Amino acid sequence: MLLSELTGTVGRLALVGLAKNTGKTEALAAILRERQTQRRTVGVTSIGRDGEARDVIDNRISKPRVLLAGGSLVATTDALLRASGLPHELLARTGVRTPLGEVLIARLQGAGAIEVAGPSAAAGVRAVSEVMLAHGAEQVLIDGAIDRRAASSPDVADGLVMSTGAVLSNVIEEVIERTVAAVEIVRLAQLSDPAVLAAGVGARGHSVLVREDLEPVALAPRFVLASSAQQIGHLLDEHPSGRWLIVDGALPEVFVRSLLAAARPRRRELVLVVTDATRVFLSDRPPEWYSRQGIEIRAISATALLALTVNPVAPRSHRFDSVRLRELLREAIPDVPVLDVMHGDYAEFGAPSAGQR
Repeated sequence: MLLSELTGTVGRLALVGLAKNTGKTEALAAILRERQTQRRTVGVTSIGRDGEARDVIDNRISKPRVLLAGGSLVATTDALLRASGLPHELLARTGVRTPLGEVLIARLQGAGAIEVAGPSAAAGVRAVSEVMLAHGAEQVLIDGAIDRRAASSPDVADGLVMSTGAVLSNVIEEVIERTVAAVEIVRLAQLSDPAVLAAGVGARGHSVLVREDLEPVALAPRFVLASSAQQIGHLLDEHPSGRWLIVDGALPEVFVRSLLAAARPRRRELVLVVTDATRVFLSDRPPEWYSRQGIEIRAISATALLALTVNPVAPRSHRFDSVRLRELLREAIPDVPVLDVMHGDYAEFGAPSAGQR
């Protein structure tokens, strides 16, 4: 199935790579080609800057260009618009500043390559997306990365395509393991109990411990960011019926480890509730591991993961067999489509052959 078919029902689609050179821009290019064939109007924005010809860290690595059809909408700066040489109609000035200048929204009047530079904050990306949809874009594609978490926030995107690949490790099993862990975070189960959420509503700006009788206990500012296992233990002792901890802001792994250290000797099980998966920062252990220890992590809202794309080649290093990499990922994550948009078996209009990677 085409990537555009898997993602065609969402108005705002985020594309996120787990690292540089995982093929995220190739996935974007595939959707753009397919949308052009389908004669659908798209808008393109980015969390940061994308579409440059060479990698900004390693100039020896060439990057796929962002090729847009005439009639497409784009969010970028005046300097990059002029550098593209493409005729365009200016639709809006966003007032959002970047190191390259103010983000503008334009409709291209001719096809070609362009560098995209968009807002870095979630609110700005959402605002830019809404303007492009209002000006006739049938879908907005948001180019992001794993270190640009705003792209995949439910406040910004309705759906998500995640790109992974050989660059994560020279051991294929480690690539699978790291990809599975990232997918676990993106697909956190949602907290479905409205009574628990309602209990925490009155303490905006604070994390809240909710007891089993649904009484909320507002925690000190920065409690989740700064508390030790001993301080967390005191909180658990003071509130033995505390069951849910609604986190205001980021959830760092050091806090989850400290909570586990405090909860274990007290034989306590707790549920950590975050706004969405972009607030969770885990690198040592995936959510499922903590769940087995009695610490559940849940989200209030989520972005649907619609597909995984793979790049079996690590630039200037090693490569895996694409078919095997996809097979292993499908075994580990059976309910998410896994595609290599550069492989000869990808059913895309005008797809490059496997030798053209």
